Amino acid sequence: MKFIDRILFHLSQPYLNVLKSVYVNFKLLPFRTAIKLPILIYGPVKIYWALGNIEIRSNNIYRGMIKLGRNNEFFNGVDRSSFILLEEKSKLIFEGPCAISNNYKIRVASNAQLKFGAYTFIGSSVKFICTKSISIGNYTRCAYESQFVDSNFHYVYNESTKEVAQRNGEIVIGAFNWIGNRTTINKGTYTKDYTIICAGSLLNKKYDDPIDKQMLGGTPAKII
Repeated sequence: MKFIDRILFHLSQPYLNVLKSVYVNFKLLPFRTAIKLPILIYGPVKIYWALGNIEIRSNNIYRGMIKLGRNNEFFNGVDRSSFILLEEKSKLIFEGPCAISNNYKIRVASNAQLKFGAYTFIGSSVKFICTKSISIGNYTRCAYESQFVDSNFHYVYNESTKEVAQRNGEIVIGAFNWIGNRTTINKGTYTKDYTIICAGSLLNKKYDDPIDKQMLGGTPAKII
């Protein structure tokens, strides 16, 4: 029975999408890097635009070091909603091995930069909407159905101060962070290394208090 269970487990995984894997590697990476097929794409994914580029900043580049679309958690099925959108002059950076689970959304606007540190893990149904800069630190893990959005997509006018709020802002997530499920991380967020973020939280500012190894929680989040 264990043998049958293993077969069923592997059959439940999204298939290796050979066509999209080859396309992404050779379209967005230098040939000497692409030939190693460092990026493997699993399951259905829509590639709307591929006008930017991908950088792999690692001394050890090997096949499958970056896996997109595997069902690593089994918290969601494969719903064919994954997409990659890289506008002109956008940049997607990997600083080492990275795994992003199924149903992901990656959208990087013109002149924007989305960076994943080495050995990062992203759960299923996570969104990255990057219009300026989003940086995820090394060894950080993010649970399912979270979202990173570095823009309000509109301007807000304050009638009292006569000021217009900034629309876009950077997101910087430190190394060794643990981000709970269904967390929203908005523009202007900064977290220190070794931070735990409770599930369902909303982050929207710098959490740079002198306290090390912080735990953040709430909407908006505060140090617990």
